[in-house]
Amino acid sequence: MAKLLTIAVPAYNMETYLGRCLDSILLDEIKEYLEVLLVNDGSKDNTLAIAQNYEQKYPDILKVIDKPNGGWGTAINKAIELASGKYFKILDSDDWFDSNALVGFIGLLDTIDVDLVATSFSYEYTSGGNKNDIYPIELCNRVIQFDDYLRQNNHDKYLPMATITFRTKLLQNNHITVADKYYADIDYNLTPLFFVKTIFFSQINLYKYWIGREGQSTSLEGYSSHIDDFLKMSQKIVLFYKEYNSSCNNDIKIAIEKDLLNILKFSYYLLLSPQFAGKKQSSVNKCRNFDSFLRKEVPFFYQRLNQVKVKKIIPYILIWRKLGFNILNLRLWI
Repeated sequence: MAKLLTIAVPAYNMETYLGRCLDSILLDEIKEYLEVLLVNDGSKDNTLAIAQNYEQKYPDILKVIDKPNGGWGTAINKAIELASGKYFKILDSDDWFDSNALVGFIGLLDTIDVDLVATSFSYEYTSGGNKNDIYPIELCNRVIQFDDYLRQNNHDKYLPMATITFRTKLLQNNHITVADKYYADIDYNLTPLFFVKTIFFSQINLYKYWIGREGQSTSLEGYSSHIDDFLKMSQKIVLFYKEYNSSCNNDIKIAIEKDLLNILKFSYYLLLSPQFAGKKQSSVNKCRNFDSFLRKEVPFFYQRLNQVKVKKIIPYILIWRKLGFNILNLRLWI
């Protein structure tokens, strides 16, 4: 029978955590419904050997794809290409699922037909303890038109990657590919939304998101080391928006514009703040190039960025554009 859910597991040098991840999802009781695509992105440790050992034990569920290192996004793109399940969900290899919740989730997917399923999740801290992030019951257990949800929620949304399960055909038919390397999850969380018509929220607490591991890209050091990847991702989303914004529902367009504006704001902050690259001469050139790109491709966003302020009063991007002066370098607290 056709698989109901494809779980994509991108893996790079994850020998320490991979067993915990795979043990949480390779369940015999749901094997006929489940496809797991583990994409080894050129790991240099024992990740591939561990994965292949699991593949031998669970040949009906797990398929291991070994590819040269290209970045997290390239692993996701390969999984989207190969996925055969009706639905598609990502599980990073240092995270895991609640196994009992996964069984319940499979049961849920067998009863609904929507473009996007949003499940609850929990933060699991390396220091110990956790924090559940559960959708409110009044939002759950019914099919909702996506534009209705956004309109009623002031065009704000709360759909981090840990919650998202897309209809696979929505990704494949619209040729969704994400940025190659770091921060491709931001791309994945946003660009498919142009095509979503229906959504289903659930209180099933499925995803266990491991927080605090050294080297995570969302750390201060991670952002500082991978600014170029963040800029490439931002530019990719801008071009995607430019191509599809005129053809999507207006409420969805407004919500995406809100998120995209925040991404662009952060791009400037990464380049101008002394916390990140603001004191480097190279960041000035990067900021000029990024600024020129936006002025050419999306004048609407370019103009809106003039209104971005620090301390609620200082339009630091406008000042930088007009005077060439980076006010963020005056004090670290700005």
